[in-house]
Parts: sequence; structure tokens; C-alpha cells
Amino acid sequence: MGNLSEKLHLAPDILENTTVVNLYGKEMVLVENYQSIIDYTSEQIKLQGKHNKLIVRGTCLRIDRFTKEDCKIYGEICCVEYIGT
Repeated sequence: MGNLSEKLHLAPDILENTTVVNLYGKEMVLVENYQSIIDYTSEQIKLQGKHNKLIVRGTCLRIDRFTKEDCKIYGEICCVEYIGT
């Protein structure tokens, strides 16, 4: 996959449809390339990715936006955990 991504000037995770997590301080997480929301409470949000599950833990968690491409989570984030499927 590396050669194709280099030729197209794309990050390898884009071609592999890998779940991408961007953490902005302790207040916001942007998750890209997820497949579905598995569980949603104010203390835990669990997402299904193509190759793994992702759990965001904290307090006052809320999903601000979810689209086919990404999921934006706000709250006081204390932990982001990957779990293999």
C-alpha cells in the first residue's frame, strides 16, 4: 500500500480505510473512518471501526456530530482506548 499512497501523495491510512483519531486537548475527539456507534452514554462512547473498536471514556460526553465520514465527541475526555476485533 505504501507505493500507491506515495504515488498519489495520500496518507496510507486513507487508502486502507483505517480509523483515524484526532484528540484536541481533553475536550474533543474527532474520529474518522468509523462504521457505527455501538454504545453511547455520558461516560462512554463505543465506536466500531473497520479493524477495531474504539472506546472514548470521560464525563459529560456527547456526540456533537456524526456523519458517514466522521464522529465529533465533546466532553471531559479521560481515555481513548482501542480494542482489536
